[in-house]
Amino acid sequence: MRTTPLEPGLLRLFRLFLVVQLILIYINVMAHSARGYLNGCPWYAVAFGSLSIALLLAYLSVPLLQRKLSAAYLPLALIATATISLIAQDLLLNSRISLIEGGSEESAWQIFLFLFIPMVLVSWQYSFREVVVYCLFTAFLDFLLVRLNNPDFYLAHQTYNRLIFIRTLSFLIAGAIISRIVTQMRRQRVALQLANQRLANYAVTLEQLTLSRERNRLARELHDTLAHTLSGLAVQLEGIKSLWSSDSQRAYAMLENSLSATRVGLTETRHAIHALRSAPLEALGFELALQELAHSTAERGGFECRFEDGFEKADQTLKLSQNAEQCLYRAAQEALDNIVRHAQANQVILRLESQDGITILTIRDDGVGFDPDQGVADGHFGLRGLCERAELAGGQVTIESQPGLGTTVRIEVPNDD
Repeated sequence: MRTTPLEPGLLRLFRLFLVVQLILIYINVMAHSARGYLNGCPWYAVAFGSLSIALLLAYLSVPLLQRKLSAAYLPLALIATATISLIAQDLLLNSRISLIEGGSEESAWQIFLFLFIPMVLVSWQYSFREVVVYCLFTAFLDFLLVRLNNPDFYLAHQTYNRLIFIRTLSFLIAGAIISRIVTQMRRQRVALQLANQRLANYAVTLEQLTLSRERNRLARELHDTLAHTLSGLAVQLEGIKSLWSSDSQRAYAMLENSLSATRVGLTETRHAIHALRSAPLEALGFELALQELAHSTAERGGFECRFEDGFEKADQTLKLSQNAEQCLYRAAQEALDNIVRHAQANQVILRLESQDGITILTIRDDGVGFDPDQGVADGHFGLRGLCERAELAGGQVTIESQPGLGTTVRIEVPNDD
């Protein structure tokens, strides 16, 4: 089977199916026992099914096994659940007192659901070729178990074989349809990711071009204002130095002019620095700009964006410098763009809070996740730039993620004293 990332939500559905399967085994055994079709209550079959399903649930709940087994992780679970279902069914057949009329059909269709859901999971995760392998494997194993362990069942072997054939054919048709739908969805998802990537690259290029133009404009303004002011100030200070002993009054007057020129230059410098701030922060303020950024990114990425309690109250306790606000805003922009490009998330939760002189922005998604150490080492997902932004403001970034379990980005910057 191919090495592909697990589809979001597949393991959760798999675990739910196992719980339902265990419940149905109990109901099935108790119903047959009450109708007198079983020799007492075959608790050995129930014990086998219960223990096997419990082990499978444990297996599917340990992320370490998924990382260690990699591509073999899901196929082993699918093979195990199909084998367990067929063996448990075979044990129940051995418990029959006698074959009742229609017993073959009843027994065959009872196993249909237990094998159908894993087939859906195979179709969802893999291609139609793997569906064919699964269907042939389950048909062969079912036929073999009945032949070897149920000699009395030969009386109805033609009927049972016919039902195995019908079940296998039905699985193949359903698997082909599901595989085709999933393949088409994957192509559309890849196309959407490529479009988002191109859009992100275009946005980055546009931002870099804008920054370059803005820097050139600021450089011209600084050259025309601050540089001229400093040049004139240097000339005046040289004159003051030469006149300080011989003509103190004239030197004092030149000093006053130098101070005035310094104040003018300082004002112009502040205006130039003020122009560096991003437009949303200037127009809306930090909290509203951050919320607007999150909502617009959620619409572009097709996920739900939610703000936890405390977000609206954060503006009452935040005392951030312009540098810290810029850092948090740009870091949030980077993290949200990463979610759009890579996470395949359905929901993103943001939380903004202030604790002990530290402002904390937490961004959590339920996407595919990744290995943070590997991502930083390879320079992927823009993590390096995100961490550098926080360090420039005296803060830090903490990233928690596991493949298939989403990602949490925590950005901390100090408040102003």
